[in-house]
Amino acid sequence: MKNLHIVSSACVLVVSSFVHAQVEVTPEAYALWSEYYQIENNDLEKANEILQKLSLKTPQDSKVWKTWAYLELRKKNNSQALTYIDRALTLNPEDEELLLQKAYLLNAAQRDPEALEIFKRLQHSSNPETVEKAQQAVKNLSGTERSSPKTSFSDIYFSPSFEGRYDTAILPLKLRYGRYWGEENRGQVYGFANVNRDTRSTGGARPEIIDQNAAILGVGANYRPWEWPIYLYLEVGGSYDLIDLNRDKFRESINFGLAGYQEWYWHNTETTHTPKQNQNQYFAELYGNAASYSREDYNVIGDLRLRTGWNMNRDHFGNVQAYLKLHTINDSNNEFYNNLAELGPGIAWQPENFPIKLRVEQMYGKYINGAPVSGKRTFDNTRVELTYYWSF
Repeated sequence: MKNLHIVSSACVLVVSSFVHAQVEVTPEAYALWSEYYQIENNDLEKANEILQKLSLKTPQDSKVWKTWAYLELRKKNNSQALTYIDRALTLNPEDEELLLQKAYLLNAAQRDPEALEIFKRLQHSSNPETVEKAQQAVKNLSGTERSSPKTSFSDIYFSPSFEGRYDTAILPLKLRYGRYWGEENRGQVYGFANVNRDTRSTGGARPEIIDQNAAILGVGANYRPWEWPIYLYLEVGGSYDLIDLNRDKFRESINFGLAGYQEWYWHNTETTHTPKQNQNQYFAELYGNAASYSREDYNVIGDLRLRTGWNMNRDHFGNVQAYLKLHTINDSNNEFYNNLAELGPGIAWQPENFPIKLRVEQMYGKYINGAPVSGKRTFDNTRVELTYYWSF
């Protein structure tokens, strides 16, 4: 990918912020604009607060969203700037300066085909300076819309947790390396190594098992056949039991099924799939997985998790979520421990620009098909989880 420079903000804004359909400015809005121009260079947080007020009082004024976009650029929040540019272009679609800025931001986000489409359009501008910039950009990006996308990937997933109702720590680790395939890189083929161990399970003549407690090495493939983020997958390999289960420790491991995950964030009338910088938003995230496992005699297990609540994002502190979680598990073999529902509050924190998330959840649940030896069908569980995911 060829990175083009991002247009500087302040000087461009002064030239063209008023070149759009006039929106009636109330005395209150005029006062806010006056305050904004006095502090915009000295107090970015206060400037952000003023623009937030203006967006509520005059949401149809493209100048508000354009000014906010350039403020976010000054704060190096490119993704948020792009969101505000899109909002401004909805109100003033012929603003060529914003179109040019959007194209530069798309290029910086490695979305070259979209950027190139805008640059080609701007080659026909009546502004010679815009034409010159657009032509140079098209030349720099020549061929990128047909260039090969990323062909390989690697990722690491490590998510240790403490489960209060078992008084145990669970330590899952998975490493993958593979290649993309199919249109728009919708599929993956990969090799993987997976280790899962808990600190309480014991083997021997009467094993007590809480988690999988195995090391697995194999190959896998997945594919996303729809626009929704739902994948069909198959993994085949060999596994080695890490504790004695009164059977051969080596055995085959075959898993196949479908899985999906999506996040939503709401602010005013906007819906996005990533949190906005320095804003409070409602959010929801949904994870689902249904698969058959050879290690469980091809038992089919379904797992559904929904979290919804309040998301708070702040620079230099990261993302904080307070939410309610619903979790259900069901299986085809009617094992009591695979048929339950639990509900409870949780809080999560993810530091800025670091791929970890810390969760603390207090869950209250019930077995919906059978019960453990104690006969007690209800339970509560304090869960502390630290998730690390890195893709490179």
